Amino acid sequence: MRIFIQPCEVLLFRTGHPFNAGENHYADTLFPPTPETLQGAIRATIATYWNPDKTLAEVFQEPELVALIGDQEHYGRFSITSITVGRRLKDAHPTSPVERLFPIPAHFLAEENSERQLVRLLPRPHEPAISSNLPAPLQLLYPDKTVQSKLEPLRGWLTEKTLQKALRGQEEIARSEIIDPATIYVYELRQGIGINKQSKTTAEGRFYQARMLHMNHRSDDPFIYGFVVDVRLQQNTPQHLEPGARKVTPLPFISDEQTQHLFRLPDQGWMILGGERRAARFEVISPSQSIEEQPEQRQEGNLLYLATPAAFTRGWQPRSWPNGTPIAVAMERYQPIGGWQLAPDSNGGKSKTLRRCVPAGSIYFFTAPIRRIQPFTDYGSQIGYGITFLGVYQP
Repeated sequence: MRIFIQPCEVLLFRTGHPFNAGENHYADTLFPPTPETLQGAIRATIATYWNPDKTLAEVFQEPELVALIGDQEHYGRFSITSITVGRRLKDAHPTSPVERLFPIPAHFLAEENSERQLVRLLPRPHEPAISSNLPAPLQLLYPDKTVQSKLEPLRGWLTEKTLQKALRGQEEIARSEIIDPATIYVYELRQGIGINKQSKTTAEGRFYQARMLHMNHRSDDPFIYGFVVDVRLQQNTPQHLEPGARKVTPLPFISDEQTQHLFRLPDQGWMILGGERRAARFEVISPSQSIEEQPEQRQEGNLLYLATPAAFTRGWQPRSWPNGTPIAVAMERYQPIGGWQLAPDSNGGKSKTLRRCVPAGSIYFFTAPIRRIQPFTDYGSQIGYGITFLGVYQP
């Protein structure tokens, strides 16, 4: 079941940095939201529509719902198999296709000059003049063409068709095919003050600032932007599967029609998203309403692309390599991902464990073809961590 979520207000997706009233005065946001944020918003939406006459705390006491989407201890049969940014033409019919957008692969860089030539990094054995402490069989990454100036990371998004070209490595990507993040969202700085709950007056020393996101901010843009999430129901409840456990082989899923029926979700409705419980509109879309390309259909390749963050027990390395060891990795610094575990019976809760995750867009290079790894993570396999696509490069 594919859901298209369209934000209606400014959004706050908290980073992993602490923000306690009276101690920190600045709250930053990130984009896109993490799997932790989206799974919580979707499960809460399902619970809300399950029985509108009951509170969330009361609804989560019903065994039938808990068996489907879990509770504070597990996720039940609930599973997320894809998380992407999405867009749809503004003036098109409501059932017009939704196009998914993906982070640009980390092995693409740009020259720091007026033309901003795009360069692809590829692994290559060590040259005799270069000394390195990399253990075998790891290799260094080199540009695939001659460069004249400093290289810098690219920031942007690709359509599924362009991502296919990037992962195949047989065609060049034009600068015009990269979607600028400023097209999708802008930052807005908001100020606030703390309130003394007893006196209902301003609390001294509680002034703060929050950097929030505003999507669909351009009136001249032909697209509406949002988030596309694929939610599935496993045929059976995984036994003894904790939220942090890794599930190598996913259980079979039931049909999308059955999934929506069991969730009691309407074809469209309202939900809350991110910090400060901002309003968003959701719509269940059929496969015919989604523009599908080839990246997901490739089942073998020697290049692995992370479409969502992955959390491993050994930094950038998983607990064990299921398909052989890579020879090189292209990634930026780690992404800290935590979260807030809300107590359904109150407005309290507790912080989740903060994990240093491999960011989306990271690339793993292998020498021999590997089978598709889905998902590729040691944590959160059931809620959208470690979604991967395969590609090909010429060693």
